[in-house]
Amino acid sequence: MLKRYIIRLFWSPALFFLDLSLLLIGCDTSGTGIGQTTATPTTQELDGTPKGPGAANLTATALATPIATVCPTFSTTAASSSGWKLYKDTRFPFQFAVPPGWKAGSFNDSSADGSHAYYEAAVLPGTSTFPFENVSGAPEHFEVSVTLTGPVFNPASDPTWKAETSPITISETKTILYDRTSPDCGETDRIAVANFGQYHFTFYMGVYAPGKVQQDISLFLGIVHSFVYSG
Repeated sequence: MLKRYIIRLFWSPALFFLDLSLLLIGCDTSGTGIGQTTATPTTQELDGTPKGPGAANLTATALATPIATVCPTFSTTAASSSGWKLYKDTRFPFQFAVPPGWKAGSFNDSSADGSHAYYEAAVLPGTSTFPFENVSGAPEHFEVSVTLTGPVFNPASDPTWKAETSPITISETKTILYDRTSPDCGETDRIAVANFGQYHFTFYMGVYAPGKVQQDISLFLGIVHSFVYSG
């Protein structure tokens, strides 16, 4: 799934394949969650980057052109999570709030060769027909990914991600929020990483729905700020 972030995250089948994809082990071995009755876990190939086609599909010109000069910059404050339902994971000691009208579920994701494995908790609009394990293909989605095996992803090492100037706090841990937009400005992503216990967590948002970016960034920040790791 992480690979989804990195590759699919931006722009192209690779990008969408990149679903920082998340097989349900702890949270719900059936792939169920808030607002979801059943989901059949599937294995998806990872490319090692956060969702979306990402840098793999960028041209030399796109890589050399600052995103800010090409696409509009979106900034907003976090939505209040007061009154939101809580998603409590059953495999790892964390929880976060789910916006009204959205649903959450978990699954396991691994590469075909077994070199990468992730555990994912995903959030989708309540009306979405995408199975959680195919979350990267949804026009709007949020993910909390735990790296189980394989190298961890660091957006600071990927030039397609732009660091925001002010750090954010996730469960009392300060970290950096990174932004990325596809060359055609059709996809907007946000990502942050942090370590909790012995695990590396990735927090990701992907939006390919016109007119939803500002709202979804606010909801994503509300989810991130409500995240609590109690291990």
